[in-house]
Amino acid sequence: MKRINILYDGKQYSVSGRDVDEMKEEIRAAVESAVPTWLEVNVGEGKYKRADILLSPGVTIAVVGIDADD
Repeated sequence: MKRINILYDGKQYSVSGRDVDEMKEEIRAAVESAVPTWLEVNVGEGKYKRADILLSPGVTIAVVGIDADD
């Protein structure tokens, strides 16, 4: 897996060096917990620019795995 794109509230972020299934499980657990949780992501592509997005019930989020061939 080259990277994971995170579509969060209509905006695109990315994460690298993570497994898609592990990322989905982390997000699921955060949303189910009673405590809002921050997820560290990258803004855009290329040079790393950190952003933290808040995971909580009701926030629109999608996880898209991007293969090295894409």
